[in-house]
Amino acid sequence: MKNTIGLIVLILAGIGAYFLLSEDNSFTKTNTEDYKDFAIEDTAAVSKIFLSKPDGKRILLTRTNGSEWMVNNSFPARKDAVELILKTLIDIKVNGVVAQDEMEYAIKTLATRGTKVEFYTTDSKPEKTWYIGDPTTSRMGTQMLLEKDGKKSSKPYITHLIMERGFLGTRFFLDETLWKDRIVMKCNPKEIKSIQINHTSDTSASYKIEQYELAKFRITNLDNNSTSELPSQIAVPYFKEFSAVYYEYMDEKSPVTLLDSIYSALPRHKVMVTMMDGKTYDIKSYNMPVQEGSELDGVVVDYHPERMYIYTSNLGSAVYPVVQNLTFDKLVPTLKDLASSTNVEK
Repeated sequence: MKNTIGLIVLILAGIGAYFLLSEDNSFTKTNTEDYKDFAIEDTAAVSKIFLSKPDGKRILLTRTNGSEWMVNNSFPARKDAVELILKTLIDIKVNGVVAQDEMEYAIKTLATRGTKVEFYTTDSKPEKTWYIGDPTTSRMGTQMLLEKDGKKSSKPYITHLIMERGFLGTRFFLDETLWKDRIVMKCNPKEIKSIQINHTSDTSASYKIEQYELAKFRITNLDNNSTSELPSQIAVPYFKEFSAVYYEYMDEKSPVTLLDSIYSALPRHKVMVTMMDGKTYDIKSYNMPVQEGSELDGVVVDYHPERMYIYTSNLGSAVYPVVQNLTFDKLVPTLKDLASSTNVEK
């Protein structure tokens, strides 16, 4: 059985190499085209990037508005990862042609396990297409092939980035989960109408802060309904904490039954951010359980002291984001914490 599977893999690899090397695919020794201008300087004109591999993995990045990109038309892309690709597209340089004694192996590698990256400036056809192969032996360069107007270069080249070292292929990953922007919410603090914090698992008072005029705030203690003015030097820095909220990672390993039990428990905090246009962001935090008998400084603890799970209306209930307490606690201060705040807006 194992021999049969191995034979199938070899046959598929051979088929991939044949199609890449075939005359119909304009990639043979008789092809005289010699492309090595990999760069596209005007990356603002790039509207779509399509990544694929011979094993069927695919990622479609589509520009929606300015610097905003979507992954597979499903969710926002990580801004840093897209910017790294666009920077590579500008800065890429050719260090030389692949050595003759390595040429055949490099071509087969590009065919059977290389990453194909298509850059579109229009919807009709790619402006340029990269085939990314293996790193060089020194790992200082990357074996790559360029295709333009449906024609592949007659030979692959070794590429690199000036003032940078390392293999370029790692920038073009095809794991969809790694492309997800770790954003919980993003907004303009000046457009926040109110923030309501409910402390549901302790004795801290719940409250609501309203921006009733630009940079003018009042706070209501929801336990006794008392309302008072909140100084802007306290409120403004606090509202700015919500300009960009990120999670640390998604829990994709724990059993769903365990995660469902965690999310069905009483939340630790409830947060509701209401914008001037009526849009709302709902966030709930949940304790992260630890192994029974776990201790911190000699004291037995039931929950992780540094991390929590959260639910956010922006991401929905089908995912399980984890945040650091150090980061999230800034969003849910107690009334005492707010009153003693020394943050001053400059």
